[in-house]
Amino acid sequence: MSDEQEFSRSSNGDHWFIVRDAAAGDPYVLHRANSSSGGHETRTPVEVFLNLRPFGPEREALLALLGRNSDASTS
Repeated sequence: MSDEQEFSRSSNGDHWFIVRDAAAGDPYVLHRANSSSGGHETRTPVEVFLNLRPFGPEREALLALLGRNSDASTS
């Protein structure tokens, strides 16, 4: 069983979730694109997502959810 928690939503309808799946192991970020761009989903390990550039508001929202300081190193 997995537990999805939305942490960001863009004005164009994209959604970002942190997913904790007991069977799969480590949590990951699920991005659901808006329906007009096909509604595709991508899954990215949390630490990889936090190191993607350029940084965006969804990164800051995930850091806030995780209780991390955005100035802290994520590598």
